[in-house]
Amino acid sequence: MAQVPARTSQRVSQEIVRAARRQRAARIYNARKEQWRFRMRRLRRAFLAMAGIYVAGLVAALVLGGVSFTASLLTFLLGLAVFTVLSIFPATPRTHVEDLNTASLPELAGSTELWLEGRRKALPNAAVDAVDMIGVRLEQLAPQLAVLDERGPAAREVRKLLTEHLPEMVNSYTRIPAQLRGRAGAGGTSPSEQLVDGLCVIADQIEAMSEDLSRNDVDALATRGRFLEVKYLDRE
Repeated sequence: MAQVPARTSQRVSQEIVRAARRQRAARIYNARKEQWRFRMRRLRRAFLAMAGIYVAGLVAALVLGGVSFTASLLTFLLGLAVFTVLSIFPATPRTHVEDLNTASLPELAGSTELWLEGRRKALPNAAVDAVDMIGVRLEQLAPQLAVLDERGPAAREVRKLLTEHLPEMVNSYTRIPAQLRGRAGAGGTSPSEQLVDGLCVIADQIEAMSEDLSRNDVDALATRGRFLEVKYLDRE
């Protein structure tokens, strides 16, 4: 497993990472509660649909003065099939890259964090601190996005970072065969090390964008977007 490069370790504040992990634990707890609420609503809907079929079958039997065994069996099987399908579908919602592109600006930071959390298991252990740092920076950025003009240049730069650069970086890594991810390339660094370094760059850029937004410095924001492309993405 790839280790965190020395330059990366120096840029990751362990105090912030510890705070991020506490926050992440709380978010995961809340997310799990929401998942269970979703599943219970799904089961309740399935039970009501099944009960409705059985009640309709009972009413039909009373009106018709009885039904055949075959009809009763088909009604039972239909209710069971409906319950099974509705208790499984729709599946528990997950955030996909396409959801990032369609998310509104106030929702973008939270949607990005949920998407990245869903990809965590596919990333190397060395990337955990960087992912937690990104989570902290996204929480810091979220209130600013809620009041940012959707049509302005700053919004475009933020969207480019969160819906293009970050997913492209992560997906590029996951497309590499597992046995090659820890192997050093021509530049002396492995794909895992490049990923960790790139995620740290993303975390730094989110923080810098947040600072630029707090100063309403749109020009600096655009410059930071170009810096990221030169710093990391153009190397791939």
